[in-house]
Amino acid sequence: MKFVYIFLFCFVVVYLVYYLIIVSRKKGLEAFKKGKQVMFFKNAYGLDLQKLDYKKFANSLSMTNAFIIAATVAFIEIFDGLIIKLLIGFLVLIPLILLDYWILGKYYKKKEGK
Repeated sequence: MKFVYIFLFCFVVVYLVYYLIIVSRKKGLEAFKKGKQVMFFKNAYGLDLQKLDYKKFANSLSMTNAFIIAATVAFIEIFDGLIIKLLIGFLVLIPLILLDYWILGKYYKKKEGK
């Protein structure tokens, strides 16, 4: 049960910080439009930025990033020792990023066609 609480706490904190800094502020959303994450999705998944609703995309990306960080933090709490936690953290973090970004990219590419 401890891991669920850690996951939920991390998810809420990361999501709220990202939401307050990027999604809810006009200045933050403008910076997001020119950011590297948007360019990554444009290049990797061929998203048409003209058809993209940036506010919804930023919100989806903030939830995805919050999930990735929270899942990684909750998973490494199983292990003892700093070195082991760092190694396991990287081993969990990289596949989670690749998988979640792939799902998000495919979702928005499919949504773009409609």
